[in-house]
Amino acid sequence: MKKIISLFFILSLIFIACNRSSIIRHQTSIITDFPSKPIEKPLPWAKMANEFDAFIMDSTNQAIKTLPNGHHFFPSDLNGNSNELTTYGVVTLGKILRNNDVNMLIPSLDDYFNTENRLFLNVTNGEKIEYWYLLNVDALAAGIIRSKLLTPKYLRMQRNTADALIQIAKQINYNFNDQGFDFSHNIAWTNKNIYRQHDVIGGYAYLMLISYELLGDSKYLKEAKKSIALYQNFDKNPWYEIPSGSMACLTAARLQAHYGQKNIKLDKILRFALDSIAGPLQTGNWGGKEINGLMRGWGGGERFEAYSMESLVAPMYILPILRYNTKYAVDLGKYFLNLSANMRYFYSKNLPKENQSKPELPGVMPYERLTKEEKGHSPYAGGDFGSQRSIYGGAYVLWMGEIVKPTNDPYILQVNISTTDFLAKKTYPTYLYYNPYKTEKTVNIKLPPGTFDLYETTCNKTLEKGAEGLANIKLPAQNANIVVLIPNGTKSEIKNGTLLYGDIEVDYDVN
Repeated sequence: MKKIISLFFILSLIFIACNRSSIIRHQTSIITDFPSKPIEKPLPWAKMANEFDAFIMDSTNQAIKTLPNGHHFFPSDLNGNSNELTTYGVVTLGKILRNNDVNMLIPSLDDYFNTENRLFLNVTNGEKIEYWYLLNVDALAAGIIRSKLLTPKYLRMQRNTADALIQIAKQINYNFNDQGFDFSHNIAWTNKNIYRQHDVIGGYAYLMLISYELLGDSKYLKEAKKSIALYQNFDKNPWYEIPSGSMACLTAARLQAHYGQKNIKLDKILRFALDSIAGPLQTGNWGGKEINGLMRGWGGGERFEAYSMESLVAPMYILPILRYNTKYAVDLGKYFLNLSANMRYFYSKNLPKENQSKPELPGVMPYERLTKEEKGHSPYAGGDFGSQRSIYGGAYVLWMGEIVKPTNDPYILQVNISTTDFLAKKTYPTYLYYNPYKTEKTVNIKLPPGTFDLYETTCNKTLEKGAEGLANIKLPAQNANIVVLIPNGTKSEIKNGTLLYGDIEVDYDVN
């Protein structure tokens, strides 16, 4: 016991720091109208994820249902009975990230693969689908395949999906400026001009790149490069729905760093996603409640509303860009800290009953929509198109519970930016630590079992070798560190300006 206490004491005295000149030199300002530190503390995401998981997997709650073929699905909301990939995919991929047993859920993925049209669709018998839904659900399916199903059968499904998307893109000359595609008539369709979704070319770029990463066929890489170039050439923000814009961010970052595409305008693409004027990002406060970091629902919707799904899906694709480009570490740290705290207003226990439409429903599930004012109350939590509590959006709490862990300070989070990088074949655990305070802070790193070398990518240096148990990092005021945990003794080498440990890329900008 004395040896254990002595080891803990010694490790707790280790203070790791790095020369901050590199992060100061490369820092970029995207988020200019957020406070560094939100008023409210970040939510207990791991606890919330456990509660959500327990609720939806309990059949008595009617959040998991069984089809005649024995397959399982999750309705999009607590009031409904819809069977959609946009919900199933989020839940299943979230449970995979949690290392849950998903064997009972995997067979359902086959139901969403449309054998006639040779790609994944949102519903099992669908023929007509909006573009943003199409790219969003195909990305979820690809994430499941990447994470769990690297078998010939599912890789064929991925190839068929990618080829079907290419066929559509070429047919419409890469102009997704319609509402969606009608497979029964093989044409694009639009009900009203406000539903046109030309930003989907960004989501298409992501599907092409993840298909290349999975299948190795150069035609998919060529498609990814072509489509991201089209996306970044928009004069005005093309935002319609944030999934496509956030996927474009990660695609651009990997193309720029991993594939050496120097013509990528990552700054512009990220600004599209985090645009609080012409884009989806919300700032300020409603009724005295901070809403910084929340996302609007869609481009044609009301300005003063935010949605739980859109707010939670965005960081899943945006945060991993820090693996490829560290100059956004402070901005994305500030953005994510605010989001992690201000998501609270979608949950019933954080608002008075008069500020919500259905306070009697289970609090484990978030409301679908938050509006600045409704029925004389601000903010007001409610539903959309008849639904109230969102399973399809709320299920991202399973993802949040895995990427967000607390530290010794409630306002300094340990954020795993590698967890949702589905483009990369292999990664080491990579953590973002953002200090919102005006003074230097020290954060504890609780290491997993084993011995690790700690490498910091914002200053391009090893902080400590052979660390185990606990280590402490000094964070300068209102600044950020990105720390990679590398198994101790792993050999390193530099190839074309990229630092690798073993066969895994760690730092794309070695000084």
